[in-house]
Amino acid sequence: MSFSINQPFNWMDSGTYQGSPLEPLVRDEALAAGMRDHNSPPIIHLWVYDQALYLGRRDAKLPHLEAALRRFGQDGFGCVLRSSGGACVPLDAGVLNVACLLPDTTISIDSFFSFVAQLLSVGLRDYGSIQFGEVAGSYCAGEYDFSLHGKKIGGMAQRRTRYGSILQLCINVDERPRGEWMERFYQVAGLEEMENHKPIPRIDGSTVGSITGLTEKLVTVDDVKARLLSTIRTEWPVSPAPFMVQDDLLRDAQEHLSSRLHLFSYTAKELAAPDWKLPD
Repeated sequence: MSFSINQPFNWMDSGTYQGSPLEPLVRDEALAAGMRDHNSPPIIHLWVYDQALYLGRRDAKLPHLEAALRRFGQDGFGCVLRSSGGACVPLDAGVLNVACLLPDTTISIDSFFSFVAQLLSVGLRDYGSIQFGEVAGSYCAGEYDFSLHGKKIGGMAQRRTRYGSILQLCINVDERPRGEWMERFYQVAGLEEMENHKPIPRIDGSTVGSITGLTEKLVTVDDVKARLLSTIRTEWPVSPAPFMVQDDLLRDAQEHLSSRLHLFSYTAKELAAPDWKLPD
């Protein structure tokens, strides 16, 4: 790998979001833009969004996407079209999101995935042995799914920016029917009607689990944050720091994601409005 980990990761927690689902992604983008200086420290950014569907580009081709989003808006879910790879992922207050940001745009995709897999293997070892590899039938299935006792508890996606690389992942902490939510979403959105360009081949909600459900112990998002920090620090330099990013970088990131990359974002209230429609 071409970056040095002798300089400590800045460990930043920006809390829980309930406004625009794009907001935490804007913060990741702004943090990466702040890595213009190659001496910038790498960052581990933690956040929670309660609650929304984080769509992948592939999901935009679903024939009844608008109807599905309207239905989920009525059930209290917002939505956002994200810029990193993969397909739809449901987020809620029991899902911990972690972004690993490096001041390096040359690291290979596989090397970055492998490094973060090492971080997770160490960070989650108190809950059991984490396996990496596609969990067939799960939502947003891919090579870097990670599972516990054979059930998917999270996945990873990458994004390159001009100054830094971002790997975003989510960890299902408490037990909620996320697999069933995604079965219903893809049923309403018309996955089975598609012959080509399907965002996922199929969906089986029973393939998805959580740390709480699979360990049969009451585990909270705060518990996982604390365990991740304490165990990762045994192997890599990590320094907790307050979340800080410049206002101009936030404005530029918002403009870039919304206007240039055309990412849409709606709260549950907006989706449930009678006159809401997907943008053309």
